[in-house]
Amino acid sequence: MNERDLQVLEQYPFTVNGSWRTRGAFLLDTSAGRLLLREFSGSVYKLQKEQELLQHLRDCGYLVDRMEPDSEGRLATVYREYSQFVVKESLDGRECDTRSESEILKAASLLAGIHKDLRGFCEVTDEDRLRLAAADVVGELGRHNRELRKIYSFIRKKNRKNEFESAYLTCCSSVLAEAQETERRLQASSYEKLRNQALTEGHFCHGEYIHHNILVGNGQMAVINFEKFALDVQVNDLYLFLRKILEKQNYDFRLGSRIMDAYEQVRPLCREEKEYLSLRMQYPEKFWKLANYYYNTNKAWIPGKHMEKLEKFLSQREKRVSFSKEILYNEPNYINGTTCLLS
Repeated sequence: MNERDLQVLEQYPFTVNGSWRTRGAFLLDTSAGRLLLREFSGSVYKLQKEQELLQHLRDCGYLVDRMEPDSEGRLATVYREYSQFVVKESLDGRECDTRSESEILKAASLLAGIHKDLRGFCEVTDEDRLRLAAADVVGELGRHNRELRKIYSFIRKKNRKNEFESAYLTCCSSVLAEAQETERRLQASSYEKLRNQALTEGHFCHGEYIHHNILVGNGQMAVINFEKFALDVQVNDLYLFLRKILEKQNYDFRLGSRIMDAYEQVRPLCREEKEYLSLRMQYPEKFWKLANYYYNTNKAWIPGKHMEKLEKFLSQREKRVSFSKEILYNEPNYINGTTCLLS
């Protein structure tokens, strides 16, 4: 994006008093308030559905960042025939503090409320299911595991190995066994039933509910950046939020339990959802991300921070697995470390 791209704003029904560059966008001071201009390369179909979702949430009382249509009512404005742009509200506030338990619990409660209000908020068509459904997690984990095996074979064949590669080889066998067992258990679980229910009944997720997309200011909490919203099992949002927070808090059992309680006070989870959440937490997602990053970047130079992240993953591994089992511990159908599935 460059200064010339600001000419696209001539197609909008507001005047611009000033603009500032920000990461991948322009922050605008306009007659319609503080707005954000950025390039857009996604689906206009999904963009329209996103606006409907955001309007519904606003009508329900949530503070979210809706898009500003241009003078012709378009959400994605075409500029010079090859570029599209969107203009969004820029909400005030700072990111949710991952060290503040009160803010974390408030964010968990907020997520549960959003999930309740996004269940069946609109009629879901076959086209929606085709274009808005998230990827099947069983297939996704299967791909991750194949990549881990591929990377393991690649590193083993190298004559000279750096520190990260040696550490990867040392722990990969046991972590991969854990990953493959999780994939197997997920295939045998009620996940497919939950996913089909989500697609049939219209359960929408934020898609990236992390602290960066939760703003705190003026006694309110706002949720932004719904670009990755999808028809999906809503527990995926809770899983991502939990994992990101607990990685920063060294998998504090007490905090994890309180996050779960805060969510369930608003939207209780059924047994199948808890089973699924437990399996998602068990999967070594961080390990796969590190390996994937390594394999797809310059292998001659691995940042020291990458090695630090691997060491952190390994130090938290036992706590993460223990917490994943704790999710099911108090379930009435929890027997000897497994759950009784529906027939």
